[in-house]
Amino acid sequence: MKALSLVLASVVGAVAVCSCSDQEPIVEQDTGKAISFGALVPNATRSTATTTATINSFQVYAFTAGKPYMENVTVSRNGATWSYSPVMYWPETPVNFYAYSPGISVSPSEEPSGLNTIVNYSNQGDTDFLYAVSVGQVAKSTPVMMNFRHAMSKVNVNLSSSNSMITVKVYHVSLLDVKHKGSFTFPSTSTTSGSQQGVGYWSNLNSPIDILTFYSFSADEALTLTNTPVDVTEKNLEIDYMLPQPLENVDFNGNEFTGNAIQIDCEIFDAASGSKIWPRQDTPDYLLVPHTSCGRLIYPLTTPDMTEWKIGCSYIYNIKIDNPNVLKPIDFNVTVDEFNIDNISQ
Repeated sequence: MKALSLVLASVVGAVAVCSCSDQEPIVEQDTGKAISFGALVPNATRSTATTTATINSFQVYAFTAGKPYMENVTVSRNGATWSYSPVMYWPETPVNFYAYSPGISVSPSEEPSGLNTIVNYSNQGDTDFLYAVSVGQVAKSTPVMMNFRHAMSKVNVNLSSSNSMITVKVYHVSLLDVKHKGSFTFPSTSTTSGSQQGVGYWSNLNSPIDILTFYSFSADEALTLTNTPVDVTEKNLEIDYMLPQPLENVDFNGNEFTGNAIQIDCEIFDAASGSKIWPRQDTPDYLLVPHTSCGRLIYPLTTPDMTEWKIGCSYIYNIKIDNPNVLKPIDFNVTVDEFNIDNISQ
């Protein structure tokens, strides 16, 4: 474990904020009132997240009297309103609406137990997956308001270096051993704006992989760190939406690291002479990136106060690489931003 203590940085300060039924469908009862929709999305702290202003469509499933009433209906923005086809009318019994955005290849089902689940969702990391529920709705002339919530955790890595004696060039950044498949269960209550109720959850998390969030194709495209933090996801791979999940502490078994970590593949140079100072000839193999000239730095995704990514929260890891001798701890810190729960209307 001595080797681990030499290369594994510790976290300094963290703030945690945080298929359809096979029954026969109900025949619609024409009450003279067509079902219409409205949509709200929470404000987001970062520009790439979906907002009320940027959501353009969503998928709706509806059930009444325990039977399907609307199945995979696309509702699209039409100026200041939302439209879909064919138009459906209110039945005589209350309707439960389930919506998500954007469209995906699997669909929810309403089971007698009340669990409404999208099974084995495969996360690619580039989708701000949203969900909304409105239960017990009855005939009315006003739109059914679908208040969407973020189903994912947003994870961004900011890199910087304030040491004028060194030049740090970053080639790749990865999140290690992150589960990217799971089942999402809609809440049984409405996702009403301003309410703390109606929150979905993920289960059956599986298929851990290393997720690349930054990639440079050549030395000329490598990111040279400065004193100004740079979000390595933006204007690169745009991979920053992760399944909410428990995080495992990083460990080292003598040959490799295990657990959830950020891996930064980089080179460090002496700023005055331009000579390479890391990795060196004596750098151990487990700190070298195969088939490249890079070494790798490992930072845990956990902190003493944060052991999971929560649904609807944004996590910003701020890493500062200032020590040219990577055989000593590298200082860095972590801050956590929560998605803004305030809503805006269009």
